[in-house]
Amino acid sequence: MSGRRLSSADRRAQLVGVARDVIATEGADALTLGRLAERAGISKPVVYDHFPSRAALLLSLYEDFDRRQIADLRAALERTPPDVRQRVEAIAAAHVACAVSQGVELGGVLAALVGTPELERARRESERHYLDLCRRAIHEADADADLDEAAAIAFLGAADALGQAAARGEIGPELARSTTAAVLRGLVGRAP
Repeated sequence: MSGRRLSSADRRAQLVGVARDVIATEGADALTLGRLAERAGISKPVVYDHFPSRAALLLSLYEDFDRRQIADLRAALERTPPDVRQRVEAIAAAHVACAVSQGVELGGVLAALVGTPELERARRESERHYLDLCRRAIHEADADADLDEAAAIAFLGAADALGQAAARGEIGPELARSTTAAVLRGLVGRAP
């Protein structure tokens, strides 16, 4: 180690990366602030400067995933013409690719979010924002196409399950993508 002190932003990014590694190698239950400090090679007070609680750390991990997922979806949609079938394919591809790139540690973070009302609320808000983006993309392609609330919930459940299965290696990413697209096509009101 060079002895160089990291900026606050760099230290936080380092801690998020180490936390992801702990979840990937030891599971979400092993992620404590003490374990994070140990694995990062720093003192506990430094970790507490960035994350006052385990819940704050989990929320940060989830927000990092959420930012990536939204950015990936927006980028995919920007490259896609306003055609319902192509938008459905782009949404499915972006969702699965993000889940696979985030790896199995995302599943541990998602499971841990269920335990705290604040974290559950943040997840629901994030999901609502994500689904609104999907709905707008579909509606912009065809004003008569619709993804109602129940259909949106069904899509997200299927897409998350398929993405996580691909991340765990249970199914291939292409099968996860094509199945996610088929589910979404079936749920969209007028998708061809």
